[in-house]
Order: sequence, then structure tokens, then C-alpha cells
Amino acid sequence: MKERFGERIRRLRTEQKLGLREFATRVGISPTYLSRIETSEEKAPPAEDVIRKMARELGDSFDELMTLAGRVSEASLSVIKADSKMPEFLRTVGERKLSAEDLMKLLPNEPKKGKR
Repeated sequence: MKERFGERIRRLRTEQKLGLREFATRVGISPTYLSRIETSEEKAPPAEDVIRKMARELGDSFDELMTLAGRVSEASLSVIKADSKMPEFLRTVGERKLSAEDLMKLLPNEPKKGKR
């Protein structure tokens, strides 16, 4: 079974021996709110900036945490909204059950800008 967002946060936090209060303070939320996230009592996912801070503090993937939280980043939404054909493309990808890995293989193998 796939790990849930709160379970992953708790697992990574405890693996790094970070206390609930300490971690909550680092990411700018209350310990009560963090506890509710970790126990899945909190139904609404945290804001994107909180998830970004959690990922940074835990050394985890922001994109994976966003996915586990059921959220889509503002950057991703901007890409989708900028091209009127993007929703149709994404529906087609879903219907054909193509993975991101499948799609990445179709792109030319060029170095990303700004990364070396």
C-alpha cells in the first residue's frame, strides 16, 4: 500500500530524530497542526509553501510530497493554463496510461538550462 503524506512526513521526521515541536517550528506551523497532518486527522493538505519547507527540511522530493498531499504546484498549473491544448494532452496521456518516465524518454537528451 502506498505511503500517505502524513505517514511519510512522520517517518522522515523520526528517522532524522526531529521532534514534532522542533520540526513544526522549522516549517512555520503549530505542533498541533503537524500532529493532525501526520495522523491524517487534517483533511486539507498544507499550503504549497509549507510542503516546500517540509521537503527542504527533510531532504525529500517536493514533487513527490505534493503528489502524496494531492496537490498540484502553482508552477505546474501555470504550464497547464498557458496552453489551451494542455488539458487535452494530459487527458490523452491518462487514457493511454503513459507515465512521466515514458514521456521524458520522448524529449531530446539536452542538458537542462542552469544545471551542470
